[in-house]
Amino acid sequence: MIKFHRIPITPGELSLDNVLQCGQAFRWIYHKDKSHYSTTMRFGNQYHILVMKQPDNTCVEFSVMGTANPDTAHVADHLKNYFRLEVPLDKLLRTEWAVRDSNFKMKLHRGVRLLSQDPWETLISYICSSNNNISRITKMCHSLCAQFGNKLGEHDGVEYYSFPTSDEIKERASEEKLRSLGFGYRAKFIMGTARKMVEDRRNLPDSQYLESWKDHLTYEQIRDKFMAFPGVGPKVADCVCLSGMQMDDVVPVDVHIARIAQRDYKFTLNKSKIEELQIQYSDLPVTRKKVNYELDLIRIMFKEKWGDFAGWAQGILFAQEVGKTSGATSEGMIKKRSLEVEIKVEVTDTLGQYQTVEEESIEYSVTGRPKRKSAKRDSYES
Repeated sequence: MIKFHRIPITPGELSLDNVLQCGQAFRWIYHKDKSHYSTTMRFGNQYHILVMKQPDNTCVEFSVMGTANPDTAHVADHLKNYFRLEVPLDKLLRTEWAVRDSNFKMKLHRGVRLLSQDPWETLISYICSSNNNISRITKMCHSLCAQFGNKLGEHDGVEYYSFPTSDEIKERASEEKLRSLGFGYRAKFIMGTARKMVEDRRNLPDSQYLESWKDHLTYEQIRDKFMAFPGVGPKVADCVCLSGMQMDDVVPVDVHIARIAQRDYKFTLNKSKIEELQIQYSDLPVTRKKVNYELDLIRIMFKEKWGDFAGWAQGILFAQEVGKTSGATSEGMIKKRSLEVEIKVEVTDTLGQYQTVEEESIEYSVTGRPKRKSAKRDSYES
């Protein structure tokens, strides 16, 4: 019997079903028969198997597996930070965004919060997101862990692994191996990013090194440094700033958000503002090379309109624009869910390309995805 520990929440401020399957985090596994989620998470310097469920809208519950006497108070504090429970989402919606922006007056947040994720894992995960859909990103992240991370144990027939460090990827992986696992051209980017991280961070752990940037660099400088990693453009860099570095006013702009800007906010390109940005970015060589000035002006427009938590506002619009989510299940499936957790129709990606799905679920491949030992070993099809 699993012993769960309770974390109270403001009613309606967090929905596990919606936030864990909206394309933010890719390693949560849904256990349909038990109505709970599981993943591995680093508390301090060590990874553990974590199980979570939500009995009602007033709390979430967690259990740490494989540890005789876990420090539950420490884990609870970590999870409060992970879900950013200090941020009053409903208040922001009603008294900030709806006041600043009439488009929010009829919006619902549905308990979709920005997660405070590990910066290194977020960087690699979003490199995997390039021209990809959520099902395949999920597969890639689980494959990385199973092939190059460290095994932590089993729960409910699923094997669990840590997320590999830059050293582990550099030493255990190769571009050829990653390509064989289905990473395609991203294999080169992941290996290059791991090698650059090992060289740059010196003796600091991966995420600690990335977090240290906030001590002395501006947002523009941090984004420029992220874009120096292979395969990282402005959108991926902004996603890591927002989700991995907790820079709440950063607005990642993909085709979904660009469409919203043009359709609902009548955004038009201003050449004089582009010239101003070119001057502003004169000392940021990577930014000048990679930035799309039109999308960058959309980012700035939304930041000015929505304020200090503009990235959260963007998250609500993005989730509702996409409208569908997907996540891994303990049965070795990809479960499609709407934000209402009712309709299972199609999978959408993080870059605006759609993949129609005829079957209700897709079975895992045998190349590293979590699966029950009794699961059928059919190949994953994208």
